[in-house]
Amino acid sequence: MADDVLVIDGDAHINEPLEVFEEFLDDAHRDRRPKPITDTKGLNRILLDGKLYPEPRLTQNHTKKVQGSQLGGQQRGARDPIARLDDMDTDGIDIQVMYGSLGLATSTITDVDFASAMARACNDYYASFCAPNPDRLKCMATLAIQDIPSAADEARRAVTELGHVGLTLPPNHRGMNLDDEYFFPIYEVAQELGVPVSIHWGNGSHLTAAGTERFDTHFMVHAIGHPFEQMIALASIVCGGVVEAFPNLRFGFLEAGCGWAAYWVERLDEHFERRSREMPKMTREPSEYFADGNLFLSSEPDERLIPVVMEQLGAGCVFYASDYPHTDSKFPFSVKCVRERDDLPDGALPGLLGANAARYYGFELADTVR
Repeated sequence: MADDVLVIDGDAHINEPLEVFEEFLDDAHRDRRPKPITDTKGLNRILLDGKLYPEPRLTQNHTKKVQGSQLGGQQRGARDPIARLDDMDTDGIDIQVMYGSLGLATSTITDVDFASAMARACNDYYASFCAPNPDRLKCMATLAIQDIPSAADEARRAVTELGHVGLTLPPNHRGMNLDDEYFFPIYEVAQELGVPVSIHWGNGSHLTAAGTERFDTHFMVHAIGHPFEQMIALASIVCGGVVEAFPNLRFGFLEAGCGWAAYWVERLDEHFERRSREMPKMTREPSEYFADGNLFLSSEPDERLIPVVMEQLGAGCVFYASDYPHTDSKFPFSVKCVRERDDLPDGALPGLLGANAARYYGFELADTVR
């Protein structure tokens, strides 16, 4: 396989150092900045807005090491952009698009003004993280969607002033689905600016999710929350008519793999055939919306169902993601996992490794670094 294939990591993370909030939180909220704490079990957690992160109700017990995955917050590149660039070189990544970690929990903060201040602080810090090499380091904006007008203003600031390449939303907001008109001002800003909206859940972040009310282990909540919330989010956005209302807006469904989409879209197609009158804002089969090129899925490097999804929904809708530096990551072998696959459709490798993510994030391939 050619070494000149552009590699874009479509979903990695920054672990925000808590000390940065002393600098980036405004004066009015700095004394409420997130703080480290050791809980009664002797585990390190973050105290934010009266809540502990990760949620202490989730039990965790790592039983074995997986090749390249024992990273967590110990990997220097989780917090250090220079070390991050070195790790990207080691793994073979040209460009990395990064999401927050604690930033995913912004919409769970009770105090609305403080939530908005935290979103601004996170986005300012993300911009500073990218500053050493903005051609290779890209960030997504976090939003405090408790206050939609403020969130829409912050979305515009993050993109136009800070250079962030898109907006991040949870799969629901306190049980409100993403086809609710409550979210439309965010979609309007994203479509106007030509940036995508990524749907990204966060385990242990007090975000509402399927399964969280029934299980209390990291294993079950993580395994269920990510894919099932993405299934609901996709159904809401497609069947609820959001793709019809915003035909030029790109949506990405991240960190749940892509295999679920093959089953789910086929099931939604079947329901459209039999019960389409119940979804008056959807005028075509859900699978047909994928053909428009505005719906994207991130995938695990070694996910066996990638060829199935590409065959069913199109080779252009799936892109590689490392999830670095979280424990799911295959670093430093994530790109190697993809390059060594022999089961992909002919010609699909460049798209999976980079070109599809470039289209999703709106990168001009001619302007990307090599």
